[in-house]
Amino acid sequence: MTYLKNKLLEKQAKYLRRKQRVNTQIKLATPAYRAVITKSNLYVKVDLITPDGNTVASITDKGTTGTTKTQRAQQAGIAFADMLKAKKIEKLTFDRNGYLYHGRVKAFADGMREGGIQV
Repeated sequence: MTYLKNKLLEKQAKYLRRKQRVNTQIKLATPAYRAVITKSNLYVKVDLITPDGNTVASITDKGTTGTTKTQRAQQAGIAFADMLKAKKIEKLTFDRNGYLYHGRVKAFADGMREGGIQV
């Protein structure tokens, strides 16, 4: 039992180290807008945040269509790009929030690029 507990603690520590490294690199660049992604086991949520910490826009993939979670994330990225274009935002920094850049995180970023946002 202790083996499993230590393995989970190690996994969580790696995630927190990645998150801290990503956040410091992004905040040093002082972007105008930052898209922060949050994952659960079923859904992906993205918030668009200003340097002051205010949330400008937010989207989740709950209402999108797709057979897999990755396809739903990509459709949500395209919808988020349309939302940002309506607000006249063309360029932002993608904050993967400590998650590895593959799967749903990558699909969402690719969806935003497809929608015409420079990430």
